[in-house]
Amino acid sequence: MKLVKLQIYGFGKHENIEIKLSDGINVFFGENEVGKTTIQQFILHILFGFPQRNAQLLRYEPKSSATYGGKVEIIDDQGQLITIERVKGKASGEVTVYYPDGTRGGERELSSILHAYSRSDFEAIFSFSLLQLQGFEKMTEEELTKTLLSSGTTGIDTLAIVENQFIKDMGELFKPTGRKPLINQKLEELRELETAYKHQLEEVGKYEPAIKRLNEIETIVEELDQQEKEISQQLQRYMEWKQLKPLKETEMDLNLELDLVKEQTFPSDGIRRFELTKDKLNRNSIEMEQVKKELDSLTINTTSLTSSQIEGLQSFLNREAEWHQLRSKRIQIEEEQSKTLQSQMQQLALVGVNWEKSLQHIVHADVSIQQEDKLVTTLQTEKNLELEIQQEKRLLQMKEQDLLHLQQRVIESKKVNNTSSAQQTNKIMFGIIAAIVLIGVIIGVAQSNWIVPLTAIIISGIVYAGFTYMMNTWKQSDDVRTYADLLNKELQSLQQEISHLKQKINELETNKTNISKQVNEFLTSYHISEQLSPSLLPELFNRLRLIQEQQIQLDQMETKLYEVGLRIQELYRQALEKVPFNLSEDMLFHQLRDFYLAEKQKLEDQLYKATRISELQKKYKELALLQESFTEQIRLLYQEANVDLESDYYTANSLYEKKVELEKELRHIHMQLAGKHINLNDFEITFEDKCKGELHQLQQQRHKYNDEKATLSYETKRLLEDEEQSEQLQLLEQKKAELHELVKKWAAQKVVVESIKQMMKQLKEERLPEVLENAQHYFQLLTNQSYVQLILSPEGNFEAVKTTGQRFKIAELSQATKEQAYISLRLALAVSLQRKAPFPIIMDDPFVHFDRVRLQQVVQLMAELQKEHQLLYFTCHDNMQYVWEDASVIQVATLLPRKVGVVK
Repeated sequence: MKLVKLQIYGFGKHENIEIKLSDGINVFFGENEVGKTTIQQFILHILFGFPQRNAQLLRYEPKSSATYGGKVEIIDDQGQLITIERVKGKASGEVTVYYPDGTRGGERELSSILHAYSRSDFEAIFSFSLLQLQGFEKMTEEELTKTLLSSGTTGIDTLAIVENQFIKDMGELFKPTGRKPLINQKLEELRELETAYKHQLEEVGKYEPAIKRLNEIETIVEELDQQEKEISQQLQRYMEWKQLKPLKETEMDLNLELDLVKEQTFPSDGIRRFELTKDKLNRNSIEMEQVKKELDSLTINTTSLTSSQIEGLQSFLNREAEWHQLRSKRIQIEEEQSKTLQSQMQQLALVGVNWEKSLQHIVHADVSIQQEDKLVTTLQTEKNLELEIQQEKRLLQMKEQDLLHLQQRVIESKKVNNTSSAQQTNKIMFGIIAAIVLIGVIIGVAQSNWIVPLTAIIISGIVYAGFTYMMNTWKQSDDVRTYADLLNKELQSLQQEISHLKQKINELETNKTNISKQVNEFLTSYHISEQLSPSLLPELFNRLRLIQEQQIQLDQMETKLYEVGLRIQELYRQALEKVPFNLSEDMLFHQLRDFYLAEKQKLEDQLYKATRISELQKKYKELALLQESFTEQIRLLYQEANVDLESDYYTANSLYEKKVELEKELRHIHMQLAGKHINLNDFEITFEDKCKGELHQLQQQRHKYNDEKATLSYETKRLLEDEEQSEQLQLLEQKKAELHELVKKWAAQKVVVESIKQMMKQLKEERLPEVLENAQHYFQLLTNQSYVQLILSPEGNFEAVKTTGQRFKIAELSQATKEQAYISLRLALAVSLQRKAPFPIIMDDPFVHFDRVRLQQVVQLMAELQKEHQLLYFTCHDNMQYVWEDASVIQVATLLPRKVGVVK
């Protein structure tokens, strides 16, 4: 077990700090009163529990409001990182053990981790300090030896303390030459009381003669008892003879009967064995008959296919998924082909052609984008010409109407008065302009052509300009003739425009006819008879392209359908080769599977029957051998009973049973006789009455002496019942009882002391040799090879042996050498327990008495031990921070809340 991290919630003066530890040497350095011992006690308190409030150990409860306790992270023997947390709770604190897998434990799990070690055991082995090394100078040889033994064998120190306590208690009870022990005092008091009591009895004059006569009577009564006992024994032997006589007579009769059947033999447990064997023989015969019938009933049916053909059929059945995939694919292709063909027909119908006559032309027709653009341009040109013709016709119609109105105006102008006002002329002008614009807008809206309103606006502008000019002319001159000339000129101008428009319309119609002819020729090439609008042309080309794509898909589907059909035909051909009958394509694998299962079942039945026949033939042979065996067993039973027939066998059994019964009765009689040999003529019939008469006489004499004894006893008792004598006797008995209790107590303590000595001897013999071997090595290293051995003498005392062979008792060594011996034994004990209890070793400044050379030896030893052990060294000496190069140094004085100590 190794300590990884200490986290203190609140313990003594430390609050809310963390300390990380390394695997090797960890040096806790700090001046006095900085809290080194507090950290050491924190480790022990968390691992083994807080001490009771009335205990001698300090609890180190924090003075502030911090939580009392903390946690220690360790790595256990299995390499698991375990956290042990203990906080204030019950007397020893509430402990929780956290495992890596998330589970938790308590005191029981912690005890298992600590190998059931208590705090005192741990401190006795794995923790030592300067305090334990002080006082060696004042110890005696025996005390030093016991201290070293306790350091080298765990448990001896505790046993020594118990032994010393019991020896002390025994000394307070009894000492052979003592006067103050309680038992010695009681013995002296008893001697004084007995002397006084005997002196008082001697003063009684009549007491001695009575006592003498009582002794004589007791002697006589004893003789009478002896005589009575002898006669009673004779009478008892007679009664025993009388009781055994019938048994002896019966024994003689049984021996006579036994002589008649003494030679009869019979097998042991013969009837049961015979009937059991006979029953087995009968059942075996029945089973043989059943096996024979089953063999006769088994016939092997042949199969249509061989085993290899069935395996080939089984392998072919694995292609069922392929077969269904091909059929599904064929159906899927046919369905897609049907859908595509139906869609193509719909597209052709929408285009407006006969698909049977025109499909091939459409499939090979040019439906490129260039062709589509060319046709769109042609149709657009045709449409534009149509619009232009309509516009020119409407303009022509308007010009003709204007001409008609102008002619009327010319006629009217000749009739009207020359004095017509300019205001009337303006009204006429604006009316004409409004009429022209209104007509143009109405026509433009009706035909959705913006050119017509624009033309009307242009004409209105021309009319407005003409009238303005006329008005200006009228303003300059009032000559009516001049106005008429202007009207005539305008009339001539309108006539010329009308002629020009008619000529232009003729040209446009000629161009439109040529373009319509081109469009009709284009549509005829696609077998489309209806006239199409230019807006429908992109849709037409899209549908034609779709028809071509669908035709390509149909061709591809036809190819795939052909390939799938070939694969289906190949599988069908292979299936026909597997079976001796025709197959339906729809039920192909269903028929194959049924045939395969039937043939496989036939083959399995055939194999089963062949195996069964072999098994039955083997079983029949085994049964035949059993039949012979059972017959032989019965013959041997007959032979052992010395008979030939079954009836004679049962008769022999009856005789044998009679013999056994007689022998049993004889054994019972022998048991009752218990090996006693009696003679039927040993006693007479009157012997019993004679013995009883003698016993009656002896009893009368004894009664007579008993009466005299009672009288004398009364007299002596009366003398003893004197008050002073009675009190003396009572006191004497009381003192005897007290002495008895003290002796019992002393004897019990003596037994415990002897047991402790035996246990200490056993510990020395079993554990000490291994520890001494390591301790000698450490002792040599610590003393710089000045001493080569640390041994235990036959007298039980430790001795140190120098290189010269000179021996020194422990008490003769210097203080530092005694401490080195102690440290060697403690370290050797800890190392010897590494496998059973791999705990870290805690040391509190134990090397202060060492000189520079031996301190260097200790440093070397500690460096050697840190390879296998984790070491915690607490010191207040500054130089100890630097003696180990790879040590982790924790500066206790610099520990702050939630900070790790300074580690070098």
